Amino acid sequence: MKIELNKQLDKEVYLAFYDAVVGGADFGKKIRDEHPAITLENHSKYIDDFYTAHASELEDVRKDTEACFAEIKNVLFLEMNNYFECEYSDENYTCFLSIFDCNPRYLETKSFQVYYNRSHDMRKEVVAHELTHFAFFDFCHKIGIEDSKELWEFSEIFNVLFLNIPSIQKAIGAEELLFYPNLKFKLEEIRRIWEQHLNTKEFVDRSLQKLQSLT
Repeated sequence: MKIELNKQLDKEVYLAFYDAVVGGADFGKKIRDEHPAITLENHSKYIDDFYTAHASELEDVRKDTEACFAEIKNVLFLEMNNYFECEYSDENYTCFLSIFDCNPRYLETKSFQVYYNRSHDMRKEVVAHELTHFAFFDFCHKIGIEDSKELWEFSEIFNVLFLNIPSIQKAIGAEELLFYPNLKFKLEEIRRIWEQHLNTKEFVDRSLQKLQSLT
């Protein structure tokens, strides 16, 4: 996995998230809290200046994030292989550090962002979270499931269940928590299905049926 800086992507992410609220998570507020001086009018220069002023720090975090990935990759890819019956360790992933705490992913390019100011363990959590999304959507698309609101909801719920497998949680060093408050009651419904220890396809099918019934 490549770990890089990309300030142009941060400019695009700012424009996409500066006023975004998704699933009860207020991304715009997170940006404003961390960067109170940034605005639509000055965002490009602000980001350029931030990258210049914090160049050494960003590079140090980039190198440390390489260590984050090294600490989780073997366990994570092993458990992915066990669950999805597919080898994902040879995929060409790219992780971009970001000065914004939004952490978007891009399925089509297998790339994602990680907020640079997270702790070492919490950067491990984001890396594991996003790589699990890639495997999850790959599996669902292969069995003919199309993208939908319910599939997105399920992807976030699935990560809470999968990434708290003891071996993965031990490698990450941080509990996987649900990021979107509006999905909390749905998580508990899907957890009951997870605890039945179904095969992967049956778990996916039954979970999506349950989420559709809750809409």
